[in-house]
Amino acid sequence: MRLPILVVGVLTAGAIFALNTTSPIAQAASGVCLKVRDLGNLKSVDDSTLMATSRNQGNFVVKMRGPCREFKQMGNYYSLRVLSNQECFDGDDVLHFRYGGACFVQSVTPAPH
Repeated sequence: MRLPILVVGVLTAGAIFALNTTSPIAQAASGVCLKVRDLGNLKSVDDSTLMATSRNQGNFVVKMRGPCREFKQMGNYYSLRVLSNQECFDGDDVLHFRYGGACFVQSVTPAPH
């Protein structure tokens, strides 16, 4: 009796894991994902919009939740805090700056061609 319960438990856990990983099918269904490891450069477009360059997928528009004036300060380097378990740079991620301040990402979408 314990063996069938164990088998069902293992199969259920495997299915849940498979649904939560970033397979090409899952990415196609949810849109293009800008992987943090492919992020090449961020440039300011205006106070609340940045342009991200991907080494493999072209450009992405990064909309911030509010003005990100810290980004324009010289020498105010940033680090990324990525909250996604899929290594995607997307909404709810944060840019933390050397001299203080943080900018919160609202969305990351492919740039129009």
